[in-house]
Amino acid sequence: MSKKASSYLKGATILTAAGFLSRLLGLFFKVPLYRIVGSFGNGIYGNVTNIYNMLLMVSTVGIPVAISKMVSESTAVGDYRGAKDVFKVSTAALLVLGAVSSMILGFGAHAIIRLAHWPKESYAAIIAIAPAPFIISVCSSFRGFFQGFQIMTPTAVSQILEQIVRVALGIFLCWYFMQGAMRSVGKSVGGAVFGATAGGIIAALFLAYVFWIFMSTYRKKLRTTTRKRPRRWQSILKRLIIIAIPVTLTSVIVSLFATINSFIYVGRLSVAGISAHTATEMFGDFTNVDTLVNVPLVISSNLAVAMIPAISESFALREKKLMNHKIDLAIRIIILAGLPFCVGMSVLSTAIFRLLFPGSKYGPGMLQVFAYATMFMMLSNTFQSILQSIDRFRVPLVTLSLGIIVFTVTGWITMAIPAINIYGMGIDYMLTFIYLTVANYACVKKFTGVRIHWRQSVLKPIVSAAVMGLATAAVYNGLFPHIGNVLSILLAFVAAVLVYSFMIVFTGVLSDEEMDVMPGKNKLMPIYHRIVGLRKRVFSR
Repeated sequence: MSKKASSYLKGATILTAAGFLSRLLGLFFKVPLYRIVGSFGNGIYGNVTNIYNMLLMVSTVGIPVAISKMVSESTAVGDYRGAKDVFKVSTAALLVLGAVSSMILGFGAHAIIRLAHWPKESYAAIIAIAPAPFIISVCSSFRGFFQGFQIMTPTAVSQILEQIVRVALGIFLCWYFMQGAMRSVGKSVGGAVFGATAGGIIAALFLAYVFWIFMSTYRKKLRTTTRKRPRRWQSILKRLIIIAIPVTLTSVIVSLFATINSFIYVGRLSVAGISAHTATEMFGDFTNVDTLVNVPLVISSNLAVAMIPAISESFALREKKLMNHKIDLAIRIIILAGLPFCVGMSVLSTAIFRLLFPGSKYGPGMLQVFAYATMFMMLSNTFQSILQSIDRFRVPLVTLSLGIIVFTVTGWITMAIPAINIYGMGIDYMLTFIYLTVANYACVKKFTGVRIHWRQSVLKPIVSAAVMGLATAAVYNGLFPHIGNVLSILLAFVAAVLVYSFMIVFTGVLSDEEMDVMPGKNKLMPIYHRIVGLRKRVFSR
């Protein structure tokens, strides 16, 4: 494995590990939240965070991607002063967009509630989270700069800090506003979402401190350039807009999936004969499912952060062979790491809800199906990021624009059918992301010529995950009547890790080169070689 590919894999690993920890903290946030405010309060939380996430996409996704890509392109040719100029111009643009998003939430709270037919208790939560887009814009600017230099640790640490503050303060305030005479579900949810605002402040302060150290350390280097003349801010802004607008619109459309459901589910479920209060409770259960599937989704989201500057660098230097190697590696990582999560969540759906969200009526059934849609979401996101890395920004925009039509029509029809009702949300995600995966892959293949090793990267991981799923279900179902839910899940998880690890080595999914960059390789290599030896003996007969 080349040094550049190894560095790219290391950056992806750092962000993925931090992302997992961050999402697990988010899961620990949702469990007490659900137990404090119930399904109804959880529904309010889901409503507010969905529209917040959409505005966050507008203000904090496209420009950070553009920053990391433009900084990476500048440093690849030795223009370090240009990288610093990119940061200055883009930060100003980000702050403007963040301020606008915050004002929309703050001044438009009542209008949003009326338009979506949400409960009036949603107001406190909207106001509590209104400052967050502006604050997260500051974080995004710093993160994009560091990612452009392929320095992933500041992003990783800031994500963890942000989540720690969000969970600790959010849960305390959520509990506090449900006590005694002040008891209020609306204020309680407002306290919970305020944790995101406070977490963003702490993350921004940390990133500003790291940036100050970085600038002090590399002050001389950041003055060097290979250009005869420095780039004008107008040209930087133009390039920023060319990259950021398609990426932003793409991200907004992705966030629209959840927002559309938030705006139509009450009306469509009423057609199926379900009251607004029950519909909000159903949606509250769905948000728990969404929280769970977000854990494996962190693989694709953080891999994308590492992938865009790494592939952009190879693209700028016209290193096609290395670029295609990075693309193939990214796809393999997604499938290899994502499949066991999806299968495991599906076969243990009832057990997981018994443990984390007891009393949830609709959650287990939704997770059982929705878990498999997650795999297609991860693949679609990966292909989308690859297209953005090679300057094909408009292509994901076109495929997603068609996807939103598929999603809206499917959800509109299925949720109004009494026998399907809330489960229509899982159906619309599944069908939409199958389409997006196929469409985005076809485009990646067309523009890069990359060849996926289907047997190695797809078929063998599917076989390994299927065997793991059967073993996991057998262990849990065999033990549950005797030792209860918690220990059965724990032992089923251990069995899943052991069986899947054995299978991916036994089937030859992992190569010697890939094992060589694994953390703790010295302890793992003897076990690896024993399984390889067993495979050779079995297949040589």
